[in-house]
Amino acid sequence: MRTITFIFLTFFFCAVKAQTPEGEKPTFRLFLIGDAGEDDSTEATLADLGEQLKGEDNSCVIFLGDNCYRKAMFGLLPVNVKGFDGSKIARKRMMSQLNILKGYKGSAYFIPGNHDWWNYTNLRLGKKALLKEETFVENYLKNSSLRNKENTFIPDNGEPGPVVREFNENRTRIIFIDTYRLILEEGGGRPDTGFLGTFYRNLKRVLWEGSAKKQKMIVVAHHPIHAKGKHSAPLAAWETLVRRIADANTNYPPYNRMATHLDSLLKEQHHPDIFYVAGHEHSLEYFFNDSLHYLVSGAGSKVDNVDYKETVNENEYFIWNEEGFFEIQFFGKFERVLMYHRKTLKDKIEVHCVAGCK
Repeated sequence: MRTITFIFLTFFFCAVKAQTPEGEKPTFRLFLIGDAGEDDSTEATLADLGEQLKGEDNSCVIFLGDNCYRKAMFGLLPVNVKGFDGSKIARKRMMSQLNILKGYKGSAYFIPGNHDWWNYTNLRLGKKALLKEETFVENYLKNSSLRNKENTFIPDNGEPGPVVREFNENRTRIIFIDTYRLILEEGGGRPDTGFLGTFYRNLKRVLWEGSAKKQKMIVVAHHPIHAKGKHSAPLAAWETLVRRIADANTNYPPYNRMATHLDSLLKEQHHPDIFYVAGHEHSLEYFFNDSLHYLVSGAGSKVDNVDYKETVNENEYFIWNEEGFFEIQFFGKFERVLMYHRKTLKDKIEVHCVAGCK
């Protein structure tokens, strides 16, 4: 009962708080949606996002991976394993997202998730599968009205990044990384420590540069550092034997090592304006921990119910089991995080600092 009451009070407080301050308009808007690759056409959640993008030229939208889901073995397997394979249904699922960008004059990016890699644990096969999607997206968007007509699928060619883009008159730094590539490198029994060392040194450098410039920093990836849901449930013994399944779980050592290393680098900055945004879990989640903001926006096309009783302490999280997406609005000296959800279309909820951050 206590949890239910907290969720209700949080909803009421945030719904009231989400009123835009009189006379103030955001200088930049960032829209974040993940795991939107389930539908064969542009359904309500993506259509809602498309409406928000209209007329917002000084903005950016990022698709956070798992941009296409496909079943393997001609659909005989009951679970999605593959990603974009060039088939008619796969093209439809990609177009369900690309269609909302028609006429949009802001910036748009797609990043890869484990399904875009087809959940391959073989690097060569994974890169080959990923390239099909990267080519399709970039060929379509090169003739669009976007500000960034080129290089819209990043990091390139299955590399982990980090890739940096600056917005909002260079006040906002977005850092793109491919976490599935990192999990692959962490796994396999013999991690490539030289490869991983180079990546983490580069990430530390771009974070330090952002801190030195006093920029707002957003790290975008597919796999969360903090999240609750089916991918954080304890692994069954048989699941640990199937890397395609195990790699997706936060408890699996390669994933856990990756998340721990990323988290330590973010906290090392002692910078109050860092957001880590991911998808993967099919829900909308906000965590605040050690002055860092963690968003999970993986409810672009489906939802897996998260039991509130299984979450962390009540003053550290906000979870919503509905399709939707997040927006971060940037003002002169502060930012506001809004969650759009399908429960009621009339309201959006401000979730920034519901956990008590200052």
